[in-house]
Amino acid sequence: MFQENRHDIVIKSDPASVRYEILWWGEAVWWPANSLMRFVRLTERPLQKGTRYRQEVVIPFAPSWEVEIDSLTDTSITRRFLNGMFVGFETVSFIDRTGNVEVSYRMHYECQGFLNRFLWLFIFKNLHDKNIELILASLKTFLEKGKKEV
Repeated sequence: MFQENRHDIVIKSDPASVRYEILWWGEAVWWPANSLMRFVRLTERPLQKGTRYRQEVVIPFAPSWEVEIDSLTDTSITRRFLNGMFVGFETVSFIDRTGNVEVSYRMHYECQGFLNRFLWLFIFKNLHDKNIELILASLKTFLEKGKKEV
């Protein structure tokens, strides 16, 4: 049974802009420079189902793993964990709320192995939660700043 890690934010923006930016999650110009997560694209084709990345936690001796885009829809992108400490997937999606857009990050996961479960519970989960909040706040700032300048 997968556990769920949830984070949400409301952004004053249009759905098309939000969709474009969440598709480039990990590669976008708004991605925080101090993020603990780095995405390294492993495939050179257009962004589509099957596009692969290596996700690297940017702290000494931290894990990395590969993910693959499993689904792209009009309102979401889902990446499946291919190896490493997790089995499962993560989805970034949005719902148009008339003038506001609710962006949701969901990670459905299971930690593999005792050591990984221990590290996740006592070290990495807290870092992950703070990092996702930082990423979502950066997305909000980027989209709302752009909207105000128009």
